[in-house]
Amino acid sequence: MKDINFVPTITVFGDSHSAFFRPIRLFAERLGLTEPLSYAVEGHVFRAASVAGFRPRKSTLNVKEQIAAALPDISRMVLAFGQVDLELGYYYRIAVKGEAVTPETYPDWLISIYRDFLRGLTSKDCQLALKGVNLTTLAPVEFSARYVAKIVNEGGKLPRLTAVEKVRSYILPEAEQNRMHLAFNDRLRDLASEIGARYFDLNDALAEPAGERKLADRFKPGTFDHHLADTVEVRQLHYRAIGKAFDI
Repeated sequence: MKDINFVPTITVFGDSHSAFFRPIRLFAERLGLTEPLSYAVEGHVFRAASVAGFRPRKSTLNVKEQIAAALPDISRMVLAFGQVDLELGYYYRIAVKGEAVTPETYPDWLISIYRDFLRGLTSKDCQLALKGVNLTTLAPVEFSARYVAKIVNEGGKLPRLTAVEKVRSYILPEAEQNRMHLAFNDRLRDLASEIGARYFDLNDALAEPAGERKLADRFKPGTFDHHLADTVEVRQLHYRAIGKAFDI
């Protein structure tokens, strides 16, 4: 007999951009959501976590190990990674490590790492959904250069202005940055289909209603940041999308 009090739980593992999936608990009414929800959400946020960190070597964040350890007790799981790679890791590899990466090759490289990780992770007892990355908040170029330089130059290896100048020459305009994000999402959608997982992203709701695919101004933060603005609408989008991803 089905337990009428049973509420399915969706467990999210992701980088700092996945913090919007964290449990709403006492502020559901503030978000205009019903109480109780028809599902619960557990969030595990790993700041600075990246797809590149899924390569077969020890990571200081231990994200792979924590996901694998939790998997046997999870019935629905969302993995939400990639934004850190595309907005920060890409520039770190060029400006700091001197690697010859391009917007055309980088998404393929990331997806190959994701694929290898997921092949050893999937479980027949757990429904998996992969969340695509958001359209970027990093624009215009001057703002992006200052923000990216601050992150990739942590530890002060270069004087601040030198770091900004070095990074600026590599910063992609907003439209090109978004093309790389959407290319990654296209490949992630194909990967989800390949391994029998679900896929979703929020970009239809986040984009400007007409013209080129870019983030609507109301979703951009008014602070020196690269996350979406933490608004009621953004929280609602995350909670509705995650339930829809699992047909709940």
